[in-house]
Amino acid sequence: MRERPSLADDTITTALQASFGMSVAGLVFLPVGNDAASWAYRVQVAQGPVFFLKVRAGVNSIRGAMVPSYLHRHGVPNVLAPLVTSVGAPYVVVDGFTLALYPMLEGRVGAEVGLSPAQWRQLGAAVRKVHAVPPTPQLAQTVEREAFRPTRRELLGGLEALLPAAVGDPVVGELAGFWRARQEVIGALVRQADALGRQLARASFPQVLCHADLHTWNVLVDTDGQPWILDWDEAILAPKERDLMFVVGGIGHGLVHSGDTDCFFQGYGQASIDPGLLAYYRCAWAVQASPPTANRP
Repeated sequence: MRERPSLADDTITTALQASFGMSVAGLVFLPVGNDAASWAYRVQVAQGPVFFLKVRAGVNSIRGAMVPSYLHRHGVPNVLAPLVTSVGAPYVVVDGFTLALYPMLEGRVGAEVGLSPAQWRQLGAAVRKVHAVPPTPQLAQTVEREAFRPTRRELLGGLEALLPAAVGDPVVGELAGFWRARQEVIGALVRQADALGRQLARASFPQVLCHADLHTWNVLVDTDGQPWILDWDEAILAPKERDLMFVVGGIGHGLVHSGDTDCFFQGYGQASIDPGLLAYYRCAWAVQASPPTANRP
């Protein structure tokens, strides 16, 4: 069961009224998503529509709102962008939290319902336009650049040091046993990711704006059959392979089926894919141990 953030409902309501000029009639916490730094709410406006509110811890957690807002202004389709405040910002900061307000779309997650060939083509065309949009200096300051070091890589040493003491623990003992039984495989993946990362860091590659978490758990299919790309919190300036690895083989069983890749590239267009980059991103994904999550948006 997910717990609420340490941010009072009255504080949220007051911020929404002040920043968006709306009269909030109801605020409902939604216990969804696996991101420990994000929370979701359903916002009912008095005599008006329903919105989706995403709350993130930290005043610097703004790229998840800035990037889709930027792409929307540049006409990129199938990207769900947040509403702008009365001062034109895509988010508002309140008591150490960042709030972004989105239209509430009725639909289902792509990983659950699957994408049709037409929807894969739409997704490919949208991603191609994302990759073609030049980032402004302001956006480049907000979005990190690829460093070819897996996310959370620095935590592995400390975690492995805790394994012996954790084996008999009633809570984490099973996980510790699972890890120790596969320690050789995990070690090989880490070494491979490190070696590939060092090699690629010495080279030069064109960098584009990437979603960086582009599996179908982050694609919502609305009631009209339109696919929408959600959750831009991991956006990064990186080689295009950072996104394309999710559709060239995929990162989990059942997320990319036979023919899906072809349909995606019918929309995306021709692309020369660097096998070294693809290999690194696959290893890095395994090392960072980040399972696909269904966060909206």
